[in-house]
Amino acid sequence: MSALLTPELVQKADCFLDGDQQHQTAENLGKRLFDTFGADKEGRISTQVRNLQQMAVSATRFADIEDFVKNQMGRKAGAYREWRRVGDEILRQLGELRKAADGFASDEGQRLLLRLHLARGWVRAVVGAYLYAKAQKEMEQSHD
Repeated sequence: MSALLTPELVQKADCFLDGDQQHQTAENLGKRLFDTFGADKEGRISTQVRNLQQMAVSATRFADIEDFVKNQMGRKAGAYREWRRVGDEILRQLGELRKAADGFASDEGQRLLLRLHLARGWVRAVVGAYLYAKAQKEMEQSHD
């Protein structure tokens, strides 16, 4: 089992993330996260979105990210209602990343690393779209 991603695999993953369909899907989810979670009381990024981002960045297993979303959806307190509105879409997109990684690499170790690489790139795109939607809302409000 190889413990390193080859430059070719990284390039395949990055091209997948930059593809029109994948990029648009992540962008739409970012907007939906803003519509769902908004910003915190001080106008900063939602704690829920920060937590998703932190999980994707710090996870050692791809399944940890999926489990985080499922846990948020299953709670009976806090933002669980909001998570139930967006959780299935997040899990669907994560499933697409898993499928892509499995198709790009035959080595199990590389697939595991590639899934995390894809998830981290995906979450950057999603959070970027969330922040852009947040900025657009703030600019609209400043014109009023």
